[in-house]
Amino acid sequence: MKKGLASLCANLLHDKIYMTSTLHFRRFAGSLFVVFLLWAFSCAVCSAQPKQQQSTKSQTGQTEPAQKGESGEKAPFDPTKAKDAGVGMPTPYDKFIALDQVLTKTKVDWPQVFRKVAVDIDPDKFTDKDVAIPMILGVRIADGVMAIKAKDAELLNKCASDIEKLAKKLGVSDADLGRARAVRAAANKGEWLKVFMELGFFHQDIMKKIDEPEHATHGTLLIVTGWMQGARYTTTVVDDNYSAETSNLLREPLLAKALNEKIGSLPANLQSSPLVAKLRDVLPQIEKILNVPRDGAISKEDVEQLNKLATDVVKAAMGTTS
Repeated sequence: MKKGLASLCANLLHDKIYMTSTLHFRRFAGSLFVVFLLWAFSCAVCSAQPKQQQSTKSQTGQTEPAQKGESGEKAPFDPTKAKDAGVGMPTPYDKFIALDQVLTKTKVDWPQVFRKVAVDIDPDKFTDKDVAIPMILGVRIADGVMAIKAKDAELLNKCASDIEKLAKKLGVSDADLGRARAVRAAANKGEWLKVFMELGFFHQDIMKKIDEPEHATHGTLLIVTGWMQGARYTTTVVDDNYSAETSNLLREPLLAKALNEKIGSLPANLQSSPLVAKLRDVLPQIEKILNVPRDGAISKEDVEQLNKLATDVVKAAMGTTS
């Protein structure tokens, strides 16, 4: 896995070094951000990886082949042996980059998309630490990523402030939130490459805290709802610029299935929450919409339905302040 990540990072850096002067700044910045995310969250990758057999040394000191048999080739991928390596911090940034690459003839107005979709909350009004606060925190983290894409310092400052306040309500200390100030300072100076890095570290600090056993359910709700908010952004752009190619960028049925299973595994005391019940109702519908062939398309009607389902979840979370 590390070798694969290193190869991908090398390719991205190669593109960065040899890019022509006609390339837009946001593609360059986006590549760096992807490189960072691959490094920062490599231990929390959602996709399952096949288990590879390694060569071992015998007692005589001779190395034995990794795979027995005349061909010496490794065994084919067996999906029954795949393991869930966990789900990392939600970020729709990869899809933003992909949309820019596909929509070469249409300049996406990312600031307008941000202002159309981003939520406006008062973090002080939320008191439900078990369900509502982690869900809203996930939403605002996704908003923060979008604010970077839109290069909107004012709204990024608001996102960072909200994230800081919500995280404190979940027990994240001031020491773990120090990067929030660095994010705001870099944004106010227009240093967007630094913002990308600092926000990534900031998210990582929060996830380290939330990944602790006593916060396990918080992490699940944060990730699922953050992904929902990211889906609201991407479906908005796809719906406005619909084609089979853009719709295929939404395809990720295995992720939707994994998120659905994580919600289903929440403790019984949380299953009775109306918000969790909403997630249990919505996620199977989303999984069905996203389950198209690898080169298939999601209909425009289903893109609109996906946006509606994700919006229903986000609005439900925002409406629960106690």
